[in-house]
Amino acid sequence: MTNDKKIYIPSSPLPAARTGILTEFDPGTRMLKAGYQIAPPFRPIPVDILLEKDVPVQLRDGVTIHVDVFRPVGAEKVPVIVAYSPYGKGQGTSPSVMGVFGLVGLNNNIVSGLGKFEAPDPAFWVAQGYAICNPDIRGVIDSEGDSVIWDRQDGSDCHDIIEWLAEQSWCSGKVGMSGTSYLAVSQWFTAAEQPPHLAAINPWEGVSDVYRDLVMRGGMPDVASPVNSRKAAFSARTRRRTSLPRLSNIHS
Repeated sequence: MTNDKKIYIPSSPLPAARTGILTEFDPGTRMLKAGYQIAPPFRPIPVDILLEKDVPVQLRDGVTIHVDVFRPVGAEKVPVIVAYSPYGKGQGTSPSVMGVFGLVGLNNNIVSGLGKFEAPDPAFWVAQGYAICNPDIRGVIDSEGDSVIWDRQDGSDCHDIIEWLAEQSWCSGKVGMSGTSYLAVSQWFTAAEQPPHLAAINPWEGVSDVYRDLVMRGGMPDVASPVNSRKAAFSARTRRRTSLPRLSNIHS
């Protein structure tokens, strides 16, 4: 039994630097034809893609989130890969994400701009016969609820997304997950919940121990990294649930 209390702080609107072409809430289904280019300098897509944008998904506690689904055109059922993170699903063309490629010496023309930050590129995977699901998770952008950071809530919420996807008429019933950093951590949380239709995970470079890897690296306090992550990753009209303010006590 714990007396630990949840702490809530206000979320902030998505800044312009992290707003992309697909950020605007615009529900509906549209066809992206082969050769479509979302904007220069991004790579044109190699195949037709069906984009189902801002699809509502209700989680077990009644909270409604929104997902974008990119999938092949046709009647064949396909597996789907989930990219679960608090980074907005429409930020692939934002200045902040575009700038990351320059930091590592790459050009933005290697991707389509349709993907989330640190997530699989829908243009590549749809061409291989997969669908991609990019959610705006609980408390992020236009999704309901209070956001969390590195929390078991991620696992239970993604469990519900996976089971919802498996029921869609176009889905083969096999759902995987892939991605880097936060997207990797969320895979471990989700796998622990054992969703029946989770077929595979592919985590890259994920933190496995937030305390030792971020907050107290080598025994030295480092509150700045998780606090900055909290500030940068979560943008919405609701609240963020966090225990990070208490970490400042370790400095006193």
